[in-house]
Amino acid sequence: MIRFVHYQHEHYQQVCDFLIELNEESRCHANWNWARFEWMYEHPFTKKELLGSMGLWFDDDHLIGAALIDMFFGEAFVGALNDFSYLYPEILEYAFANLKNDQGLGVAIHDQCRREINEALRQGFHKADAEESDCEIGLEQELPISLPEGFSVDEFDAQEHPKEMEWLVWRGFDNGDDKEDFLKQYKKPLQKRPHFDKYLCIIIRNAEGEAVATASTWYDKRVDYAYIEPVCVLPEYRKEGLGKAAVYAAINRARDKGAKRATVNSGQEFYKRIGFRLANHYSFYWKKEERVVHGVTYQIERLLGKGKGGYSYLAKVAGQECVLKQIHHEPCDYYQFGNKIEAERNDYQRLLDAGIRIPKMQDIDLEQEIVIKEYIQGDVAFDLIQEGKPIDDYLPQLREMASLAKDKGLNIDYYPTNFVIRDGLLYYVDYECNQYMDEWSLDQWGIKHWVKGTNQ
Repeated sequence: MIRFVHYQHEHYQQVCDFLIELNEESRCHANWNWARFEWMYEHPFTKKELLGSMGLWFDDDHLIGAALIDMFFGEAFVGALNDFSYLYPEILEYAFANLKNDQGLGVAIHDQCRREINEALRQGFHKADAEESDCEIGLEQELPISLPEGFSVDEFDAQEHPKEMEWLVWRGFDNGDDKEDFLKQYKKPLQKRPHFDKYLCIIIRNAEGEAVATASTWYDKRVDYAYIEPVCVLPEYRKEGLGKAAVYAAINRARDKGAKRATVNSGQEFYKRIGFRLANHYSFYWKKEERVVHGVTYQIERLLGKGKGGYSYLAKVAGQECVLKQIHHEPCDYYQFGNKIEAERNDYQRLLDAGIRIPKMQDIDLEQEIVIKEYIQGDVAFDLIQEGKPIDDYLPQLREMASLAKDKGLNIDYYPTNFVIRDGLLYYVDYECNQYMDEWSLDQWGIKHWVKGTNQ
């Protein structure tokens, strides 16, 4: 009997077993294997609070299908065992409904897997420019390791010292060398990776004993491959052969354990230079988030910004760009709201009556709390100010808006994220306005946010 459940931590090993079985059946899903899942699960950037959104399909107690995230919402793996391939449409539908982000969902599908490609196209996914590759190397014989003088190969127990390994990986993946910044973002793992083998975790040390490069492999005796993750070299030590040496050392050790080949989820030229060959290629298929307003379907392209009252997205309808604002009801400790969607409609009319330059409201759905308005494409005033670019020419227009608003007894939100410049004209792109109070006027409050880089 087929049953669906949301992922819980107790399903961890079953997911690993499912991915091993799936990859034994077909190489079409080689980009997602048990080791990639294990690496993702405790990656410091993985949003652990999202794991429970993953979906699992069981035949009695046998896991036969899954929709898994790749660290965060927006990209997912979708798969089912061959005997249960009829579930793939349902699993893909679940993934889009539950694992997408504000822009939609992307799934990587093997170029030769026509069944999955056709189903994705049928459900409204479209092939994108993004791609993914697997490269592999045979391990018939041990690979030669060559190191510059003063460097040495060592194994490292990354499970006992996870912070030290993540600090090395942080710098090796070009996140900078600000340790304070790293520590702010570092999250202690929920668990030790249960299949980790320190014998397969390699670091290269310099003459002072500092770890400057790393490569790890993951191997399970039930499969014939070792999976490589991660590989990195500190920026100041690149071009010295350390990456090649670390990879060779790690996969040689996997060979000692019984691996017949090593695979990496990457098509980087580095791997091809050291003997890997392209084994599988996957294309990404994307489906964008949609909203239907009064029978018209709007495709969400990207998030433009989040305000006190809602999220604003760049959207498209019939090839034309617009802004879709979805009202939210998150608490705001410094502002009291009434009926937000009614306020959008009323404030729009008040701004029009005041003569303030704003984008045209194209539609409003009171029930769904959605506003559709004209998209003013241009430079955001806040960005120009942050970049130190001159904005003096636009301050007279800002003061004119303030004067028009005051004449009608209003204040607008003068924070510069709410203003866009198009063709030399300043637009107020929010609809928020309030009864005039001197303390919230341009001169008393707003102008201080504009003065950087001006002559004021």
